[in-house]
Order: sequence, then C-alpha cells, then structure tokens
Amino acid sequence: MAPLCLILLYLSLVGAEFYYEKSLKQEQVAEAQLAQVRQQMFRLQHIVSDAMAVQDTDRIAQEVSLAATDLELMVLVLVDPASNIRYANHLVWQGSRASQVIDGYEPARHEQTVAGQKPWVQVNPDRLSIQAYYPVSHSGVPRYSEINLIYLEYDLSGAYSRSISELQQRFLQIWGGGAVLILMFLTVFHYVGVRPLRSLLRLARLKQAEPLAQTVPMASSEVAKLQQYMYQTELKLKRTLKQLRDSEQRWLFAVEGSQTGIWDWQISIGELFLSDRWKEMLGYGPTELKNEYSSWESHLHPDDKARVLERLQSYLKGESDVYESRHRLKHRQGHYIWVLDRGMVVEWEEDGRPARVIGSQRDVSEDVRNQQAIAHQANHDSLTNLANRRAVMDALFEFQQAGPGSMLRLGALLLIDLDNFKLVNDALGHHHGDRLLIQAAARLSGFFSGNALVARLGGDEFAIMVLDLATDNEQAAHQAMQLGAELKQQIARSFQLSDQQINVTASVGVCLFDNHHPVEPAQLLKHADMAMYAAKDGGRNGCALYSDELEDKATENLWLQNELRHAIEREQLSLVFQPIFNHDGELVCCEALCRWHHPERGAISPAQFIPVAEDSGLIIGIGQWVLLEVCRTLKAMADKGTPMPAVAVNISARHFNQSDFVERLLALLKAHQVSPEQIELELTEYALLSNLNAISERMQRLRSAGFSIAIDDFGTGYSSLSYLQSLPLSRLKLDAAFVGRIGTEAGNAIVRAIVEMAHSLMLKVVAEGVETEAQQAYLSSLDCDFFQGYLLGKPMPAASLVALRSGEQPTSTHYLG
Repeated sequence: MAPLCLILLYLSLVGAEFYYEKSLKQEQVAEAQLAQVRQQMFRLQHIVSDAMAVQDTDRIAQEVSLAATDLELMVLVLVDPASNIRYANHLVWQGSRASQVIDGYEPARHEQTVAGQKPWVQVNPDRLSIQAYYPVSHSGVPRYSEINLIYLEYDLSGAYSRSISELQQRFLQIWGGGAVLILMFLTVFHYVGVRPLRSLLRLARLKQAEPLAQTVPMASSEVAKLQQYMYQTELKLKRTLKQLRDSEQRWLFAVEGSQTGIWDWQISIGELFLSDRWKEMLGYGPTELKNEYSSWESHLHPDDKARVLERLQSYLKGESDVYESRHRLKHRQGHYIWVLDRGMVVEWEEDGRPARVIGSQRDVSEDVRNQQAIAHQANHDSLTNLANRRAVMDALFEFQQAGPGSMLRLGALLLIDLDNFKLVNDALGHHHGDRLLIQAAARLSGFFSGNALVARLGGDEFAIMVLDLATDNEQAAHQAMQLGAELKQQIARSFQLSDQQINVTASVGVCLFDNHHPVEPAQLLKHADMAMYAAKDGGRNGCALYSDELEDKATENLWLQNELRHAIEREQLSLVFQPIFNHDGELVCCEALCRWHHPERGAISPAQFIPVAEDSGLIIGIGQWVLLEVCRTLKAMADKGTPMPAVAVNISARHFNQSDFVERLLALLKAHQVSPEQIELELTEYALLSNLNAISERMQRLRSAGFSIAIDDFGTGYSSLSYLQSLPLSRLKLDAAFVGRIGTEAGNAIVRAIVEMAHSLMLKVVAEGVETEAQQAYLSSLDCDFFQGYLLGKPMPAASLVALRSGEQPTSTHYLG
C-alpha cells in the first residue's frame, strides 16, 4: 500500500501542477493577444478616421484587406449606426446587417460604445476569442459619416492549443523522470527498510530464548538500532516481571501486618473473599463470616445502603472513574463503625462487563468523629455552645431557597444586645462576664422548644431566628415584637454570680423576612442590627422593629460621618456663643456652641451631627477644635480691648476620658495666653460612668489650675448624690426638658427638688431652655442662680456678645430678667 499511495500522491501533485500551469498559460496567451489587438485596433481607428476625413475609401479597403491576411482574425467589420456593414474582411458580408451575419456582434454594445466614445475590449472564454468595439470619430462628411464603429473578433483557440501542446510535452518529460526516480526509491526502500523490518517482526514473534539477539541481514543502521532497543526492552521487561512478583509477595506481607482489610469480589459467581483483618474490624473471627456478597451488604447501615449500592453500580457501569465510599458497617456488638471503602476492576468478561473487583477497607471512625467535632466548632460558639454567626447565615440562606413557588412562610430575626455589659466586665472581671453570658444563653435557648435557632454572634450579642409566624405581615410583626418583649423579661431577671445578684437589661432589634422575597442573610443581620441600635437610641431596654426609615437614617448617618471627617479642614465649622445671665440680669458668661454649615446641605443641626460624632469617635477632634477656637477668640477679643466673659465649653465623655486631656488643655491655653478662669468645662453625666477615682483626680487637677466644672443636662443621665458629693463641681445645669415642664405639678416639684438639692450641696444652678417669662419667674422664686435660653438671648457671634455685654444693644427688663 505504501508504494501505491506514494505514486497516487505523486500523480495528484503533478496533475494539480499541470492544470494550474495550463490555466496560467492561457491567461498569459490571452493577455499577450489582448495587448496586440488593442494596438492594432488603435492604429486602425486612426487610419479610418483620417481616411474618412479626406474621403480616401481605397485606403480603408486596403487596410481591411491587409488585416484579413491574419488567419486568426475571425471578424473585422466597419458598420454604420444602423448596424449595416460597410467594410469587412469577408466581402460577402458587405452590405449586410451585422446582427444577422456575425454571431458575436451585439447592437446594444455598439450603441453603448459609440455613445460613450470609449473602446470596449474583452476576452470571451465561451467563444475562445477576443471581442473589440472601437468607435470611429469623423468630421461630419455626409457620405462617410455613417461609419461609426469598428468591430473585431480575434480567435484564441490556436494560440491556446500551441501553448497547451508545449506544456503537455514538458510535463510528460517531468512525469516520466519522476516516475523512474520513485520506482528506484521504492526498490531501495524495500530491500533496505521493509525486508529487514519483516525479519525483525518475525524474530519478535518467536518464543525461543533471546531471538532478538540474532542479526537481521541487509538491515540499515536505524533498523539495527531498533533491534538493539527491542532486545534491551525485552531484557528490562523480564527484570520488571520478576520485580513485580517480588512486590506482590511484599504487598501481601504488608497488608497482613497493616490495619487495612482486603476484599476480592468475583462478580459472575457472587463469591466475596474477605481478609481476616476485614472481619476483625467488625468483631468477627476468620471463619465466622461466609465468603458471600450478602455478608457485606447485610452489614450496611440502613441510611447508607442505597447511596453505597448506587455508587458501586455507577462504577461498575463505567459512569465514574473510581469506586470510593465512606459509610457505616454494623459491628458484631451492635454499634456501627465508619469505614473507607475503595475498589477497582481487575478483570473483564469477553463482552466488556466487569468480572472481578479487588478493594480495601479501613476503619475511619476516629477521623469521622474528629471531623464532626470540627464541623460543630465551625458552626457553634465555644463559650455558650450556641450556634454562631455562620450557622445563622446558613439557616437564613437555606430558608429562602424555597423561593416564590412554595407556600408563604414568615419569619423573624431578633438581635439581642445586653445594655452596658461592659460595666459588668469592668466591675467584676471577664470571668464573671462570661458566666453571665452562659446563663443568658441558657435562658434564651430554654425559652424555645423548637422552630427557632438561638445563636451568639459575639460579645454580648445574641440572635434568634424564629420561623412560621402568622402569614399576615402585621400579625407577624405583632408576634415578633411580643416575643422581643418576653425575651427582655427573661434577660431582666436577676443573674446569680457567685454570692451576688446582677441585673442587666437588653435592647432587642426585630427584622421580618419571608421565603417569597429573598434577601441576603448579611443584609437581614444588618437590618436587625439597625433595629437594635434604634432600641438603644430610644433609651435602652427597648424593642424596635426594622423599617425603611432606619435604612434611610443609617445612610444619612454614614453621609454625615464621611462629611464630618473633613468639616474642620474644609473650614465648615464655626462657633456661636449663647449668653448666660444671673438673677440680676447681668451677663456673667456664655456657652460656646458648634455650628456646621455644609456647602450643599446648608446649616446642619447639632442634634444631627453631634450624636454621629459621638458614635464614630470624631467628637474628640471636634472637641479639640472647639477648645482651640475658643482660645483664639478669647485672645483676639482681648487684643482688641473688648474682652469676652467666661466661656463654657461642652466636653464629651470620650474626650474627657483621654489620658492626656489635662496636659493638652493646659498646653493649649498657655500657647494662646488664655487664663483657665476664662474657661468653664461642661461634662455630661455619662462622662462619670467610668473609673470614678480617675475622674476625680482629673477634676482636682483642673480645679487646681483654675477651671470651673459644671454638670450639663443634669437629671437625664446616671449620676447619683454620692458622685456629686465626691467631685469638685461648681455648677449644675438643669436640663431644658425639666424647664419645659414648669407649670405642671410634677414639673414644678422636680425643678424645685433639683434646685434645693444643688444649693444644699453648695452648687450653683444654671437653668437651660428658658423660653417664657413664666418659667423665668418660677425659677427666680426658687432663687435659681443663672438663666440661659431664647427668652434671654439666642446664640450669636463673639462680636455681638461683646457688644451686648458693653450695653451697645438695647435691652429690656423681660430680655435680661
């Protein structure tokens, strides 16, 4: 077959080359003749035009006769506009219509050529000829002006035949020479290549000892090397077979001494060999189990049986590459052990079906227990053994996979945070804090009998996922809020830690969800967290339900926080000063108030941005800026000769509790040459919740330096009389909320009690938010020391405050009190 294929390939290549050169040769002949025809026609066109101009008809006839001597010229005629032949290379055509006697002539082409006065020349492959239409220009002579076209058709068949004959003669010479060379090559190849290879194949089939060592006659160097390689491969194969037999013996010895059991299943006869170690795993002796397939199948765990058999059949059908299964087998003593089973087909039937499978089995019970323990730890909190955040996320995701096609199910996610848990840790230590968390977890998990997932997210945050609430959103919300109230009561019960009782409260955030409107689990947790913080903002120990307004509020707070970070450097903050008057109507001091003017939002209320600054920690930077601006203002006004009264500055708890607060404040006043007597520090009661000793020591240093210290918004925080007695305070600022209730029996009683209590402690009282004359009159009757409010004076720039102090602005009795 090889010589035949080679010859056919050679003939195909030569034939393709012949037809390619034939086509190329015809194109060359046509181009050459086409150029010659153009030249002749151009010459004839001018001769006819000139002859017609001088009325020389003999010259036209001579030129036509001369052109007719070319044997390849098929047609040469001069026609008038009516297609009548005036002159022709065949006299019989003269006087006839060209369309009737000439096959290739086209009247439409005649008219188109004359109209455009542009020659048309083209090779006609169907007629094997060149056709040309040349217009004849004339001077308008009546007799001869009727000739307006020269039509020519030139025969190419003769030139084609000559070129093809030459090509055929050349290719016959090439074919002949090539065929001789190929036959010579095939002959040499047969004796040098084919015959030695056949001899080598015959030797390889012989079963006598080392037949490949014999010499192959007339073998080429390549064949000789191939024989040498085959001989070396044969020797290597024999060594490998010996090593394989040795390895089999070592393997059998190793298996017997290992903890792996061996099984050998003859599928066709149903016989199953089980090694002694295999039987020992299940507590049986070497002869206590029959060598049958049923001995294995009957010991499979009922929950694993279908899966294991399906996997085995899938492997035997060739649907999977390997058989490997981890399942449980029943021990002789009644319990189940985990085993790792592997197997592979080693023999096949003639029809391709598996005939024999060999496999191994290993006891992996300890590995499974370890993995289960790791999986439990991955989804449970190590301290309380409740589910963790990951378990909650997985449960939420699984619940929402049912999708819109299933029955509507409503659920609620409740996020519980213990209020002020940090105080328990700080006061009693983290050990007792952990014990409180464990007891709280036990209460929460014990409260639910089922259909709920109780989890600890971290710190003092717990989450409860409750399913299958009422199918109505309003009813489901009511049930969830009622459940949140009950959970608050569970937390509010006293906790017993060693020999003392601890009471804590909880803030609960509630978020509803359903399986028809999937929401990302992380987003649901975020919603519940927003609701929980809304409950804390409402005074703690509360329960709040998530709504879109909370999302808008969170977005607004995030925007405020981002913009507030750059408010100082962009010079968007400013200070105004609200005057404080004494009982006699004298301006004795003022309170510095921070204002924020945003270039896009305009004026932003302190009630909006101060809480955001507190939560984000930006309040420290803002507080430092306020102290700096107050010092600059005091210094600038003093330099102008218009000194300001003492300025009260609100200090946040975060700012005041900084370890270097006193040092930085003294350095700031010294740098601007401001006396401490000109500054009064106003602290909220929340600032007193941390280490009282440290707070007292810090206040003593400030009082020693000359600062005055006041408690701002008194009555709304967490202070007690013991705090007031032990701290070096100078004033109490009565919160505007109490002043606003003056006129009611309860409001009057509270205000009277606070004023009398402060005076008994030798403290001055400043009433905030005085907006009516009735409020001022009642406070005056109680001998309240100072007044602050819109009735007396609104916040104003420093220059206006100085002018008010100097009496430049008109005042009235009701304005100054």
